[in-house]
Amino acid sequence: MINYFKGAYGLNLLLRVHGSAIYKASVPGIISAIISILIDQVWNPVRDPENDLDHPYAVGVLVSSVSFLIIFRANFSYQRYWEACGAVHQFMGKWHDATQHTAVFHMQCKHYDGIKPPSYFDHPDLNKLNLTRDREKRRSSSLTKSELKSRRVLKSIEVVDSFSNEEVVPPQSKSLRQSRLAYTPSRLLGQGRLDGGWGLLYENDEGKSLLESGGDNDPAAEAFPSRNNAGGGFASTENGRTPSLFLQELAHLSSLCSAVALATLRNDIEGSESPLDTYHPGEPWPEADPTKLPRSEKKKILNSLRYWVGMDRTPEMRTKYNASRPLLVIGGVSENEIAFLQRAKGPSAKVTLAWNWLSEFIMREHLAGSLGNIGPPIVSRIIQFLSDGMIFYNHARKIMYIPFPFPHAQLSAFFVLVMVVAVPFMMDQYTNEVWLGAILTFLVIACLAGLHEVARELENPFRNVPNDLPLCTLQAMFNESLITMFAGYHPDHYWDADDFTKPPKKPEQPVVIDTNKGTNGIEMKVSNLSSWPASPPPQSTLETNQTISRMEEKINKQSAEIEELRHLVEKKLRNDENMVDDMISDLQKDVHTIEQTLSS
Repeated sequence: MINYFKGAYGLNLLLRVHGSAIYKASVPGIISAIISILIDQVWNPVRDPENDLDHPYAVGVLVSSVSFLIIFRANFSYQRYWEACGAVHQFMGKWHDATQHTAVFHMQCKHYDGIKPPSYFDHPDLNKLNLTRDREKRRSSSLTKSELKSRRVLKSIEVVDSFSNEEVVPPQSKSLRQSRLAYTPSRLLGQGRLDGGWGLLYENDEGKSLLESGGDNDPAAEAFPSRNNAGGGFASTENGRTPSLFLQELAHLSSLCSAVALATLRNDIEGSESPLDTYHPGEPWPEADPTKLPRSEKKKILNSLRYWVGMDRTPEMRTKYNASRPLLVIGGVSENEIAFLQRAKGPSAKVTLAWNWLSEFIMREHLAGSLGNIGPPIVSRIIQFLSDGMIFYNHARKIMYIPFPFPHAQLSAFFVLVMVVAVPFMMDQYTNEVWLGAILTFLVIACLAGLHEVARELENPFRNVPNDLPLCTLQAMFNESLITMFAGYHPDHYWDADDFTKPPKKPEQPVVIDTNKGTNGIEMKVSNLSSWPASPPPQSTLETNQTISRMEEKINKQSAEIEELRHLVEKKLRNDENMVDDMISDLQKDVHTIEQTLSS
């Protein structure tokens, strides 16, 4: 697949040769232009009317008919292309759904009762405490510019590498972030577990979770320790801890089934190389565009020339390309699996074998109890998803195996060649200049031949490199989606109900805040703050610091409100004094007026 940037007016697309229909269509266009020049110089050099065609419109009718023929084929090629895209995503999505549902059911079995998060069903009394599950209380609009800049990095779902420590964690933003994430009585939140609860299965003398025990090379690692193992992700084996064996085998079989299916779609030559390889979690995505693969400039130019002249679609070239880009499987492929896959004859048999391994494993483990106390009607949905995946695989296999009908393909190819000769005669009748007739002939033939090349490129999107589907990239993304099964439970679902149901400890002495006296001798005090909602006793130094930061923020906010109230009172008194002075002045004026009246 060619990833391209949509530049201004698409001018940046004009220089691409490998995968271009324009450059392929330029070959018949140049040949037709040469024929146009020969007609003008040899057949009708002096413009003799006897050599002119009586009715050039007949050639125009032929051009219109051929255009309809080619556009009809191009339309159906587009349909085949998008149907193949949809079928690939649908069968991968169905198998992924079946795998993820199996993993979710497995997490409910009794073996994990000791690490499961607390259940709301077991604590109905929490609903009487007016608690919320809000992760944040402050709105982004209340943050400063530096805090917003830090938030964009820290709350991004993508790991941002282009930043420094100063940009990400300003001192003020850090304390505010800690106070927001700290425990408050109005929100049902705990410290959480960044290992998804898996650490509870192991004994760790340091008392750290799986991901917290890693390195600290990321500036944002203090706020988000899950970044410490960004390379291995959820499949990390840090400190000798490995994911559940059941989930490992489930991910491997699902990945193998998808890889075998994609391998049979892009390879239609029996006995040719179609290798599988090991996928390493966290590695870069395979390049979707084959021209971006690490190759020498000489080899890239050679590949472009082969494509230009149509010599890159031989079985040997396609086999060599497929062998250089193996499909990756989680955990690799064993010799026994390869032996069984080689023993199965034909693409459908190989995919059915891999699909059977996955289905049999799920059913066997379900009967053994690995899926917990899940009812058979619910488990039957997994089988339905697996079956739907095979249906969509066969839809994709239909497009790959059944080519565009030969009669129509032959007819299109023949009349494109006819146009190469016919159009120059028509242009010779409509133009008086040789150069103009040659240019118009080239453009018309390049357009018709280009549409024909587009149809040929899109009618089989599994093997027409580089305009094929990015199967290697899709397989890598599928593998990373499977690895999320190793994440465990939600990190914020770990909380202790006792922190919210037991009576809070009241402070021994009330907190008193005194403000300075105002200009009018007003003194304001706020005391007896013991009625504030108190947090539970701190369980760690980190929680104590967070509680102190939260209380400091509350006190500072209250002090600011008190100071603002004091200023309002002073302003009110000053306004009252000014009003009394005005009234006295008015009365004095009235008395003076009365005295003058009496005197007169």
